[in-house]
Amino acid sequence: MPPKFARMPDSYGARDVERQALLDGDSDEDDFFLNGPRVNTNKLADPKIGRLKGQVDEVVDVMRDNVTKVIDRGDRLEDLQDKSDSLASNSDMFRSRAKALHKTMWWKNCRMKLIMALVILVILSIIIIPIIVSQVNKNKGG
Repeated sequence: MPPKFARMPDSYGARDVERQALLDGDSDEDDFFLNGPRVNTNKLADPKIGRLKGQVDEVVDVMRDNVTKVIDRGDRLEDLQDKSDSLASNSDMFRSRAKALHKTMWWKNCRMKLIMALVILVILSIIIIPIIVSQVNKNKGG
């Protein structure tokens, strides 16, 4: 059974050369997507085509500016993302340190209250014990 499609030797050779030129990348032509298509302006005698080419050039310039702005915006967004990540980690560190400081200050406050209570008890005992002893001695003697 013969194949359904047969390749023509002449067209295959031309495609092979073109394919090889594209794969090699040794073309002297500028990049189409960066510089746009090459148009021979010497053959353009019609002013409408000239105006159209001018408009196309303006649109290409605007699009290049837009692409540049988008790239710059992407860079700024990446910087902002880095800063927000740093801020998030710093806020977590601040929160943990604030909790530790709060706990430390709470214990210092408790110790201060205990010391104050002991001082008041000692002062009251110094004042009250002699009064009680003198009253007991008065009641026994009298």
